[in-house]
Amino acid sequence: MINTEQVSALRPPKKPTDMGKYYRKVEVNYDNLLGVKDELGADGRYYGLLLMGSMTDTDDSSYSWQALTFFAIGAIMQVLGLFKAKSLQHLLDSFLFDPLFILGQVLLLIIAFIYHRKAKIPRATSVVFDRKTGNVNFPAFGGNPELVIPFEEVELYRGSLGFSLGSGMPVDSLIPKKYPKHGKRDCQYIVAFADGYDDACNLWTLLNEFMDKNKPIPYAMLPSVQHYLDKGYSTVWKGDKIGPYMDNYPLDAEIKNNYKYVFHTDIDGEKEYPRDEVNYVIAPFSDDPVLLEKNIKRAYALNILLL
Repeated sequence: MINTEQVSALRPPKKPTDMGKYYRKVEVNYDNLLGVKDELGADGRYYGLLLMGSMTDTDDSSYSWQALTFFAIGAIMQVLGLFKAKSLQHLLDSFLFDPLFILGQVLLLIIAFIYHRKAKIPRATSVVFDRKTGNVNFPAFGGNPELVIPFEEVELYRGSLGFSLGSGMPVDSLIPKKYPKHGKRDCQYIVAFADGYDDACNLWTLLNEFMDKNKPIPYAMLPSVQHYLDKGYSTVWKGDKIGPYMDNYPLDAEIKNNYKYVFHTDIDGEKEYPRDEVNYVIAPFSDDPVLLEKNIKRAYALNILLL
């Protein structure tokens, strides 16, 4: 279970946030949300954003295989040299058995082993937004411990990483306004989020709506919620073993045991849905009975059920 109940001990940033002129703060924008659809982000309580730093295990694996490939090429050349050598002395005098060549092979094996071990280190894969608590969970990263912070203390920037004049890889960076009290540095959490600035604005707007538990879950996120209900696992850590979290981390019991249908497109009424059994709808965590009643009416109007 992700713990977002207890906010971390926080400190202000060591210096004011300045992302540079090639970064632009992403703002909430309600003017252009038509057609926006989030496929696989929310499961009804959690929203998970892939942390790009967690993908370094792929690079580590490739470096390990590259080192092993060069070692294998050298070893094959040495075997072929055994058959072509005119004498043992001729073989030993060749560059294939030169001490520096042998040393290079040993170093390649050491490099392959180091990167193989690095690739096997478990890494947290997601920044997690918890609708019920209103907090955001940043995993331990960049020398900082785990950070749990209110959503209001988080900003999103869209910019360019790498090359000069803003021509590098476009990235989205989640920037906390405060950091863990014992954190070594101020971190930029680079996430896989959107293709362009307008897309980032749209999805950031949906995420702001999602994190307000007194509002319905945005309509564009409901197919995603239904997906996780159907699969039975959470968006949080699926696919990796992180500490106690296993593959396909089970869906939160509060969602799994109480809700059956979130979203369907049976506008023509060809399927039979148990409408009389509806007891909660789009905003299941609201404590306001008046709001719940409004949400029930809205659910009927939009042909949406959440049981």
